Amino acid sequence: MRFGPVRLRAEGLPEHGHSVYLHLEARGLREIAPADEPPRAEISVGWVDMLSWTRQPAMSSAESLHSLAERARRGGITHLFVGGWTGWHDPSVLAQVRAEVESLPVWIHCLATWATPEGYLAPVESLRLEGAAGWTLPPHQSIPWRTLVQALPYLRHLGGVLLVLPFWEAAPGEMGVSETPLLALSGWRGIPEWAESIAIHALAALHQAYGGRMLIGPLTSAAGHKIACDYGLSSFTTISYLIAHAGELLAYDPFWKLHPPLRGPEDQRALAEAAFQGQLHVASGDILAPPEEKNLEWTAAAIGQPTVDAFAPLLWKVGSQFDSGGKAVSKLVWLLSEMPRRFLGLAPFKVEVGMPLDFTVFRIEENSYDLPPPWNKYSSTLRVMGTIRSLADAYNLQSQMS
Repeated sequence: MRFGPVRLRAEGLPEHGHSVYLHLEARGLREIAPADEPPRAEISVGWVDMLSWTRQPAMSSAESLHSLAERARRGGITHLFVGGWTGWHDPSVLAQVRAEVESLPVWIHCLATWATPEGYLAPVESLRLEGAAGWTLPPHQSIPWRTLVQALPYLRHLGGVLLVLPFWEAAPGEMGVSETPLLALSGWRGIPEWAESIAIHALAALHQAYGGRMLIGPLTSAAGHKIACDYGLSSFTTISYLIAHAGELLAYDPFWKLHPPLRGPEDQRALAEAAFQGQLHVASGDILAPPEEKNLEWTAAAIGQPTVDAFAPLLWKVGSQFDSGGKAVSKLVWLLSEMPRRFLGLAPFKVEVGMPLDFTVFRIEENSYDLPPPWNKYSSTLRVMGTIRSLADAYNLQSQMS
């Protein structure tokens, strides 16, 4: 079929920034042809989310993987890297997850847990055989440092492994938010900024000793980003730390209860600048806590926010303040597609004849619109129209653009 006309966003191609028709077949892209008509939308290689979370398959309160994938698709994501809570250190659990994701509307890559809840090294080689794309820990689990010393050389031995190392807790039970210390007195839990800095120093020492491919985060502070840069570490943050700062916490709205906590406006802006300069990866960090656990008073509420479906519009809103010379769309595509694909080893890095159907279609509107709940406090001019993974997707989007 002939899809378009759309403005192609693919740096390095002569058609980049021009209105084109894409001739699509079930097996992939057959041809890129110039169009005389103005573009009706923008198109790029499919977007990647480097880290979302799920309680599947072990918790009764879990959102289904199908629902998570559908929210990601609505957000323009075609590749979703997903970590989990209970059981993701068990090869049989990972096999069950892998069986569930085969027919979903996005490609889901499983991030297995490299340590058990007790701090022992998981059977990482068996997990790798079951399809683990990388390694992480659940948000509430402290880093088992002794196990990490064992795990790093073993994971390097397995080869080609993405190692995601969160440092949500430097030690169990730490209290306090440096920007708003009184919140600690009301029962808020989370790591202070200096604990993040200490953890980065420790991770850097291990990385220098054992090597391997390591991505650390989510960074929440300018100090943490500087330390990571000084050590040459690859790092990421999540959209919540770019769009909001600790002032939101003063309302005790459980929507903003995150782990680690939101920091001050200076940290927020420093991380946003680093991201749009290509120094910092950005992930959605999606955690959809059940309403019966989230919609409680502050001290009892669960952590987390549903971010994956609003990820791109929120990132565009943040990036618009750093636009210079009309490069905003190119920077957005770099952050959502090219940068994570290169780090994670996903192909293709550019739009080319013969590539599989793996596209995101979006528009930049003249007027901003309010995002759907729970993000309706925010507006954006970027509207995700959909993704193309099949000819049926392309026909559906073509009818929307007509």
